[in-house]
Amino acid sequence: MLKRIIGVDVGYGNTKTSRCCFSSGVKKLPGKPPLSTRVIESQGSFYAIGSGKMSVQKSKTEDECMRVLTMAGIAEELRKDGLTSAEVHLGVGVPLTRMGAEKQAFWDYYNRSKVLSFKYEDISYAINLASVDIFPQGYAGVVAFMKDFHRSALVIDIGSWTVDILPLSAYIPDQTRCKSLPMGTITCMNDINEALRQRFGQDADETTIKDVMVYGTSDIPADYLSVIKTGLRGYVTSLMDQIRALNFNPDLTQFVFIGGGAAIMKHFLPEADMKNCLIFDDVHINAKGYENLIRHKLGG
Repeated sequence: MLKRIIGVDVGYGNTKTSRCCFSSGVKKLPGKPPLSTRVIESQGSFYAIGSGKMSVQKSKTEDECMRVLTMAGIAEELRKDGLTSAEVHLGVGVPLTRMGAEKQAFWDYYNRSKVLSFKYEDISYAINLASVDIFPQGYAGVVAFMKDFHRSALVIDIGSWTVDILPLSAYIPDQTRCKSLPMGTITCMNDINEALRQRFGQDADETTIKDVMVYGTSDIPADYLSVIKTGLRGYVTSLMDQIRALNFNPDLTQFVFIGGGAAIMKHFLPEADMKNCLIFDDVHINAKGYENLIRHKLGG
């Protein structure tokens, strides 16, 4: 059986591997659906992937959703290589602020069964988990780039529900000052839709707002685009104010924005604030980081 190293970054908004990204919605179905697109069949149950978002929980190990999303991520990666079976070294992540509380629970959760046998889009997959490694999100994503950082840096991982803040001092994480702010991109989109309802009596779908986040513009009507851009600028201002309130000085500390939400900073952070910033808007950055750390551990 061929060996593969696969990192899966299961977020509340999206699940990312090094080459794939899909919505983290999971819905258990009463039976086999007429279409198999993004459907997992496991132990006699059927799950539709990609509709909506994963429910926010005290811990992602409370139900089968994270396991189902991880299986879908593994299947997507193997499909790109033309495989349906493999011995997988799996890498997943936990926010650094939760590593102490959740690392063991994540390890136990994924190691309940070393053999994963399931169907994805009506294709059977047979996976042996050779190992499961739990890494700190954010930090794992930037390890490969830290040679370019200043000695005082702040990694800001902008996710769907939270913004995780990781200070680095001489390239070492300062765990005493890590923070998780409830200011993810979903809160931004909710605020934008509230403004649109007040102005037009209408919402914008998530895809429309995300297009403006990612590309800085869109071909939607100009008055809608103006409201969305104003909301994104306001989000950036609020986030920067929160970071400064935690006594992080952008004149002396390099701000490193990562994750899918980092695209907002690239397009809407004022130029005056960009001088001491790095922006990595690759949504796959954590999953790639998990894989790189496993390769290093295995001597590759």
